[in-house]
Amino acid sequence: MSLADWLATHFAARARLEPFPRWCLGAGEKGVGSKMRRSIWRRMQRPTVMPWIDTLRVNIEPRNETHRSLFVTGRYEPNEFCVLDRVLKPGMGFVDVGANVGLYSLFAARKVGESGVVLAIEASSRECWQLQRNVQLNALTNVRVVNVAVTNRTGEVDLMVAPAAHGGHNTLGGFAYGTPLEHKERVRAARIDDLVPEQGLSRVDMVKMDIEGAELAAIQGAEQTLGKFRPLLLLEVSDRSLQHQNASSGKLLDFVMSFGYRIYAFDPKTGLPVRAERKTYYDSENVLAVAGSDVPW
Repeated sequence: MSLADWLATHFAARARLEPFPRWCLGAGEKGVGSKMRRSIWRRMQRPTVMPWIDTLRVNIEPRNETHRSLFVTGRYEPNEFCVLDRVLKPGMGFVDVGANVGLYSLFAARKVGESGVVLAIEASSRECWQLQRNVQLNALTNVRVVNVAVTNRTGEVDLMVAPAAHGGHNTLGGFAYGTPLEHKERVRAARIDDLVPEQGLSRVDMVKMDIEGAELAAIQGAEQTLGKFRPLLLLEVSDRSLQHQNASSGKLLDFVMSFGYRIYAFDPKTGLPVRAERKTYYDSENVLAVAGSDVPW
């Protein structure tokens, strides 16, 4: 075992399934333990594997902001993962749109079990390769990885690929945070309504979508899926990203609500879902959309 592997195994923060009000990337880094892990992280020079949650393991890359959060704090979008923990059951179907390196897909795969299925969709070939490595690392046979950009039409599109440290910023529009462009990648475009039957999914219980401003187009390409399965939706809503793709939070939420969905936000006091009050501007916030009158958590 290399020094990096040993450090990752013995010093990575312990993952926690608990709400974290007002969580944001970098939150939870106070304390002696976090200070020590920050120091170790700065010295890590090579990729390695760290233990995560529910016996899962994750390949981590030095300088990647998401991996840093996992290593230093044990957390990444903890309020959202608490919802997944309560909602997902064996046999369910989970669609991860913008799977990136696969944290949501890995966790969902454990929850839905061998009788369920996870469709992990990632446009970037670099992140898709990392996603496949994480699926293989955990010997998950119920995850179907698709290298495609989700939108409201078929064909090909240009993906703006950010440096690896900010791989979560890859976008079909303009970068929302001044992220530099590493390269453009020509990728296949497809609709969720085509991918679901193409991949043989017999049920879709939940859809997570984080695709840096392409959410409206992707939802427009999922009308049949929404109408047939009525899945719980976990959506990133970011006006600064949406505006680069001729969209807005108002257009996105209005379209979702036209299917009879109600919108929930994460309470800044508790970290738990509560009925949302509509805002005119959303700055990279995750919301839940629930079909019908009953909440599943």
